[in-house]
Amino acid sequence: MRKNDMIKKIFNVKNPFWQSMNTIFDLFVLNILWLVCCLPVVTIGPATTAAYYALIQRVRGEDRIGIHKDFFYSFKENLKPGILLGLPLTALGAFLLIDIWLCRRAGTGIYTFFMVFFAIIFIFWAFTTLYAFPVLAKFERKTSQILIWAFTLSLKNLTMTLTMMFVIIAAIWLCHLIPGLIFIMFGIVAQFNASIFAVIFKPYLPKPFFMEEDDFMANTADETYASFYEGTYASLSDKNNVGYSDKSEASPADKTYSDFDEAAFYGEDPEEVARLLKEYETTQSHADF
Repeated sequence: MRKNDMIKKIFNVKNPFWQSMNTIFDLFVLNILWLVCCLPVVTIGPATTAAYYALIQRVRGEDRIGIHKDFFYSFKENLKPGILLGLPLTALGAFLLIDIWLCRRAGTGIYTFFMVFFAIIFIFWAFTTLYAFPVLAKFERKTSQILIWAFTLSLKNLTMTLTMMFVIIAAIWLCHLIPGLIFIMFGIVAQFNASIFAVIFKPYLPKPFFMEEDDFMANTADETYASFYEGTYASLSDKNNVGYSDKSEASPADKTYSDFDEAAFYGEDPEEVARLLKEYETTQSHADF
């Protein structure tokens, strides 16, 4: 029996090992999709937006249709705005890198000044670009508004911004050492960044549906329990004070009431509490009849 239980635990899809493997596989698939969709170059923006959309959905527990379907959904929805946002940012980034490289090769003097000047602009460009595509993934704004908001958020959350930039630089360095990592590294870095963006965006996003549903059920259960307790506890107080050493000694209605009382008191699932309440009302009505 124990051996069978152990086998079931090993092959249970909720096992931490299999969940980790599933996450790695999803990140690998997302990485490949991102690489393929970036090949035309002009679609780098929509592809990056789609990747962040899928991962932020995953972090927030809203990925109901699968990570690849979330990716293609966002890619299609943000194709035009992603291109309009991605092309200028890509062109500006390439321009700044080329200028920094040329100034460095030119030597000292005035070229050093321009190299530092372009490097500072490149840092602000990197901050803005880091936030721009995740903002586009989760919010409907004009391109100019997205750029302003991305730049503002990057400075407002400077510690998190620097942390993400450090991770990106480390990932690029690792891919330089081991080129094969290019097939998984973007997915890992994007997953890490998405967990941070989910925290940063939380004040501006609506609460996930499943959390709203849980809150509603909890509030409903609390209200139902309060009204139930006020209406029925007085009539059962003498029985409840005496207590039952064995639930089989109590009537069906009293046993259900006891179950309901324990479930509500110890914070059980609101749906289970509501079910026990309904069962109690049914058995009580039969007893009265």
